[in-house]
Amino acid sequence: MVVHTITLPDMRHGDEPRSVIWDDEGGTVTGEHSRVPWMQGILAEPTPVVMSDASGTATLRDPGHDPADFLLMLGLSYWPVLDEPLRSSLPPVFHGVEMTRIEVNPLQPGEVA
Repeated sequence: MVVHTITLPDMRHGDEPRSVIWDDEGGTVTGEHSRVPWMQGILAEPTPVVMSDASGTATLRDPGHDPADFLLMLGLSYWPVLDEPLRSSLPPVFHGVEMTRIEVNPLQPGEVA
């Protein structure tokens, strides 16, 4: 079992640091961060998981085990974790990993960027 403990500011709790504990072998996530239940829901979905909103689409092929997919979920939970200085505080499993790509949806006629 390979367990990674990630500490992220939790915007729902005044940016208080809270834990996200990811078991990349077991494909599970626990912890006290308010986004953990959302992450657990994503991991419970059949793969691939397609995440989409008006701005873009991402396909998570194996979010319970793939660091690139899990990194995207961390970024969606607290975007600044993808940039320094927080990026270098992530566990080694994320070092040198690019998050799963978000395909930007094209503007529709009449929309303004």
